Amino acid sequence: MAADAQGLPVTASTESAAALDRAISDYFGWKGDPVAGLQSAVDNDPGFGLGSSAIASLFLLGGFRGDHPRVTTALGAADRASAGATSREVLHLAAAKALAAGEISNAIHIWESILVDHPTDALALRFAHDGYFCLGQSLSIRDSIARVLPEWDPQGENYGYILGQYAFGLEEAGELRRAEEVAHAAIARNDGDGWAIHAIAHVLEAESRQTEGIAFLKAARPAWRQAHALAIHNGWHLALYLIEEERFDEVLADYDQHVAPKLAGDFLLDLVDASALLWRLELAGANVGDRWRPLANQWLTHVDDHVLVFNDLHIALAVSRAGNQLGIERLRRSLDHYVREGLGDNRNITADVGRRLIDGVLAFAEGAYARAVELILPVRYNAVRIGGSHAQRDLITQTLIAAAERAGQLNLTRALLAERFAVRPTNRTRQHYVRAGGTAVAHAFR
Repeated sequence: MAADAQGLPVTASTESAAALDRAISDYFGWKGDPVAGLQSAVDNDPGFGLGSSAIASLFLLGGFRGDHPRVTTALGAADRASAGATSREVLHLAAAKALAAGEISNAIHIWESILVDHPTDALALRFAHDGYFCLGQSLSIRDSIARVLPEWDPQGENYGYILGQYAFGLEEAGELRRAEEVAHAAIARNDGDGWAIHAIAHVLEAESRQTEGIAFLKAARPAWRQAHALAIHNGWHLALYLIEEERFDEVLADYDQHVAPKLAGDFLLDLVDASALLWRLELAGANVGDRWRPLANQWLTHVDDHVLVFNDLHIALAVSRAGNQLGIERLRRSLDHYVREGLGDNRNITADVGRRLIDGVLAFAEGAYARAVELILPVRYNAVRIGGSHAQRDLITQTLIAAAERAGQLNLTRALLAERFAVRPTNRTRQHYVRAGGTAVAHAFR
C-alpha cells in the first residue's frame, strides 16, 4: 500500500499517492488544479477511492450542488472503490456524502473525527477549515489547527501552509498580534503563501492600518498572484484599503484589469468579491457605471443552487444593482421554494437569518431604506451564521448604516457610527460621524 507525504496509508498506486500530495499542496497553496490532478490519477487507478471522494468534497466546497453530475460521478467512483478502503478513507467518503446532502456540520464532525486519530491528515484538516468558514465559526477555524499543530513536522513541505491557516484562524478569533506573527512565520517559509498574506491583510484591515496595508499588498503582489485562485480576493483586500482612502479610480482600474476578465471563469469567490467590491464602492459614493450587468448575468446561472446563503446574498447585490427585475423575482421565487422544500444546514440558516439579509439589501437597492433597516437590524449579530469572514460580513454593517442615514433615522445612524469608530477609527468614519451630528472628539480615549 502506498503512503502520502505525511506517512498515512493510501489505497492506491504509488503514482496516485504522489498525485494526492501534489493536489494537497496545490489546494493549500491556492494554485494549480487539484481536481484535474486527482481526476487524472483516478482515471489511471480506479481503485484510488480517496482521490474520488476528495474530488467530490473539493467540488462541493467550491460551490457545486450535491446533485451536480461531476459530484455524483465522483461519489459513485469512490463508492465502487470502497471495498478495499481503509477506515480513514471510508470516513472521507462519508463526509463527502454528508456534504452533498447539505449536512455541513455533520461533514465537519466526520473530518474532525479523522483528525483525532490521524492529526496529519491534510485533506481532513483543510476540508474542516473550509467547512467552518462556510458556517462563520471563527473559534473553530483557530482551534481545529491548534489541536493538531504539534503533530506536524516543522520541516515538512506543507507546515508553512498549516501556519498560514492557523494565522487566519487567530485573526478571525480576534488574536491579532499572534495572527500577524504566525502569518509572517508562514511567509518566511514560502513567500508565495497567498493564504498567509491574506491573513495579514485581514489583520491590517481589522486594525485600520490602511496605509500600511496598501504598501504591504502592493509590494507582495508578485507573490500573492502566484496563488492564482486567491489573487482576486487578495486584490479585494487591497481595494478595501483604497476605498477607505477614497481612491476610487485605482479600485475601478484594478477591477477592469483583473476582475472583469475573470467573471466568465465562473469561480464563485471571484463573483463574491466582484459583488462586494462594487457594492462597497457605491456605498462610498463612487460611480461604477455599467459594471453590474455582466456580473449579474453570470451570477444568475447559480440562482437555483442555494449551496450557501452567503453566495445568494451576493447574487442579490448584483441583480438588484443591475436593475434586473426579472432576476430579482427569479431569485425571490427560488428562495421561497428552497425554504419550503430544502434540507440541510444552509436551508435552516437561510430561513433563520439569510432571507432577512437578502430582502434587506434588495429593499436598500429599491430605495426602501426604512424597510432595509427593519429587516437587517434585528439579525445583524446573527449574520455570522451565513459564513465568510469578519471583513466580508462588514458589508452588512455598512449597508445598515447607509440605510439608517438615508431613511432619516439620524439617532440610529450616529449610534452605529459611534460603534463603528470604536473598532475602526479611520478618518473617514470620524468625518462621517461628525456629519451625522456626532461629537468631533469621538472616542477621544483612544
